[in-house]
Amino acid sequence: MSRPDSAQKDRAIGAANFGFRPEWIGEGEFPVRKILILKFSSLGDVIQALPVAGGLRRRWPSAEIHWMAFGAYRDLLANHPAIDRFLEFPRRRKTLGALLRDLARCLASVRQEHYDLLLDMQGLLRSGLLCFLSGAKRRIGPWNGREGSILFYRERVMPPPPPARERYLAFLRYLRVPAGPLDYGLRAGPLDIPGLRKGGYVVLHPYARWKTKLWPWRYYGELARSLPQVRFVVIGIGPWFPLEEKNVVDLRGHLSNDRMKALLGNAAATVGPDSGPAHLAAALGVPTLVLFGPTDWRESAAVGKDVRVLSAPTTCAPCWRTRCPQARSVACLSDIAPTRIREELKEICETASQMARQMLL
Repeated sequence: MSRPDSAQKDRAIGAANFGFRPEWIGEGEFPVRKILILKFSSLGDVIQALPVAGGLRRRWPSAEIHWMAFGAYRDLLANHPAIDRFLEFPRRRKTLGALLRDLARCLASVRQEHYDLLLDMQGLLRSGLLCFLSGAKRRIGPWNGREGSILFYRERVMPPPPPARERYLAFLRYLRVPAGPLDYGLRAGPLDIPGLRKGGYVVLHPYARWKTKLWPWRYYGELARSLPQVRFVVIGIGPWFPLEEKNVVDLRGHLSNDRMKALLGNAAATVGPDSGPAHLAAALGVPTLVLFGPTDWRESAAVGKDVRVLSAPTTCAPCWRTRCPQARSVACLSDIAPTRIREELKEICETASQMARQMLL
């Protein structure tokens, strides 16, 4: 009699601890017709979780796969090739009464679907509670779910070591989904902005939620002036600062995810801090320069064909702080000189030009 491997043992322990039927552990013995994924936010995390939808589609090609997230991600998820339906989780409403009514409608719509499998990859109280009340036959969440969410799962997935994307891929391994390519299922749409052509510009995204993630804004102007032959397009939402160089197209302000996807996906490269647009550009296969300061690139670096991490050798980073306590504020980023970015971009643009010439031969 063969000995069970470690994965079988882990799943058997889960069966004993959380009360689901042991026969579900077997390959293909549990019918899966309808699946719900809970991953509400944020942009970077949603993108890193997208390969889970593709993996589930490989494993259960005829199943319906639904994804619930905040409304801001509707256009990103509703057209994904592995997702059959997008469900919006209510976030902000004008009154508490309106929010409660929308939450009640959300729960009712989930319960009427009779999901066979629910994956909570958000791991917070609201997602855990929805998971518990969903009526799904299998409710799977992270082992280290926060805010008491672990009380609502029937099965839990042990998180692997970093990088962060492995937290989501662990759900596929737990379900014995066959290994496959890391496919985000994202495709850039056509570029509809006059004066811009595919591969003819570099996107700058200077903003992030944490102030400690921001590269000094004056550096973006220095970078643009140092490469007058390169056209730059700046995007994002945040405090305004001047970027008036002649080779800069300023598109700051609200952009739909579809338009941002088209801008990033058709760019020669993108430059910015550890934020959602960097993950989106990398997932689209665009050369991506990510500036890391307080966060750890080994934990949360974007994944793509050509992701270049730039950081400064400071003793305090990564600190994971949203406020810098040092005398030299955010030296971990201000010590990354614009000349470093310039040299990286020159190399990327030269490589792209060489490839274009070879295609014409």
